[in-house]
Amino acid sequence: MHKILSIPIIILLSFAAISNEGCMLFHREFKSISFYKSDEYNNASVHRVLLVPFAFETNREKVVKEVTEAFSMELQKSAKFDVVPPRGFPDELLQQNDLWIKGLVRAETVIEAKKRFKVDAIIFGTITHYKPYEPPILGIKVGMFSTVTGNVIWTADTILDSSEASVVRLVRNYYRVNYQRKQSLYDWKIILLSMNRYAQFVSHQVIKTL
Repeated sequence: MHKILSIPIIILLSFAAISNEGCMLFHREFKSISFYKSDEYNNASVHRVLLVPFAFETNREKVVKEVTEAFSMELQKSAKFDVVPPRGFPDELLQQNDLWIKGLVRAETVIEAKKRFKVDAIIFGTITHYKPYEPPILGIKVGMFSTVTGNVIWTADTILDSSEASVVRLVRNYYRVNYQRKQSLYDWKIILLSMNRYAQFVSHQVIKTL
């Protein structure tokens, strides 16, 4: 019989219900990114993380690969961790990706990941909203589990709609900081013309909450 580690549901599923006093918000003028970091995250030494391919309810492989790679790229650029892609037992990890959203994760998965990949944490994620054509919309929800205790130590949840003025301001700032030279005549709008670039932008905003 499989052992199950239970994770408080309110942490994973109830971002919208958490009051301003109960969660940290990324930007004073932009309140669409909710996140949680436990004391365990702040006190633990997380050096290597295993990133599992994002889950997507329509199971479109191209979309999953696009968003997962964008998130992985931004996570590596942040230089916070060594990022390890899943190899060896991806099917089992993908099943756990669906499970963690419900507030559960199998103890065997955490233990096996720690032994096989020598990682300190696992990141699971899901794509909640996806609209690739202009103005693009992308929503992602991510959770990081410690392979030492099995506890969730960081979660983040956002939907970034580029038709909103507050999101456009973030895009322009992201372009100014991360693009060394203008990309043809499109300038910052080039990010809105490519879902790959937009996924990198969204991932960047989420990872900044770490």
